[in-house]
Amino acid sequence: MIVTTARKGADVLAEKAQTLSVELKSRFILREDASVQDLIYSYGEDILVVGINKVTLYSKHGGHPFFYHPSSAMFRVKQFLKTGYDPLVSVAGLKSGMTFLDCTLGLASDSLVAQVAVGELGHVTGLEANLVLASIVRNGLKTWQDGSSLMLDAMKRIEVTHSHHSSYLANLPDHSFDVVYFDPMFDQHLSDSTAMRALKQFACHDDLTKDVINHALRVAKLRVVLKDHYESERFKKFGFHVIKRQHSAFHYGYIESIN
Repeated sequence: MIVTTARKGADVLAEKAQTLSVELKSRFILREDASVQDLIYSYGEDILVVGINKVTLYSKHGGHPFFYHPSSAMFRVKQFLKTGYDPLVSVAGLKSGMTFLDCTLGLASDSLVAQVAVGELGHVTGLEANLVLASIVRNGLKTWQDGSSLMLDAMKRIEVTHSHHSSYLANLPDHSFDVVYFDPMFDQHLSDSTAMRALKQFACHDDLTKDVINHALRVAKLRVVLKDHYESERFKKFGFHVIKRQHSAFHYGYIESIN
């Protein structure tokens, strides 16, 4: 992967881009007047562009570029603060002061809602298997500026960790988190949102295994929660109790932890 700057403000952004290239073990190049497509053609690699307000990842294969956006979480947070209800918060039983491990971070939409629910006394850790996505989302959560102060503060408290959930869970002590959560990539196409199409190009598509679920049950104090397409076989395969949601393409399921 190549790291470069946006053309506007390149001089100011160069140091930030160089620092990021070291973090991501990638090459930094000066942008000059080259377009992103010119750079892809010249280097044959993905291009990470550091801008003033966001960092954007362009795939060498084309498609939609990936950058951080809270997506549906902004609406969900507003609704939760207004009504006290969110389906994930309800199924997970989240309350102030609890700990929540999001094993499939993505755009951190669920993590953000969870962090708002557990409050300042609680803690949310999100795992992202792709190093570059982890970096983009971590940076986005800390620098996003649109929203209430409560939501922005919650964004900054989310701990983003670059790790695959299988190895991370295997190395955790028993009962490390109150709730362990999975939202794997659906086999069925649910969303036409640009953000989700961009994410799918770079996200980890590894399926869940019985070993992963067993470790999750060992790590969770209270329950393991799965979000999946309503036709998914994972609920039955792993023994999740399904909370069916009328008129929704996805359901939630949970397994109570055995303490």
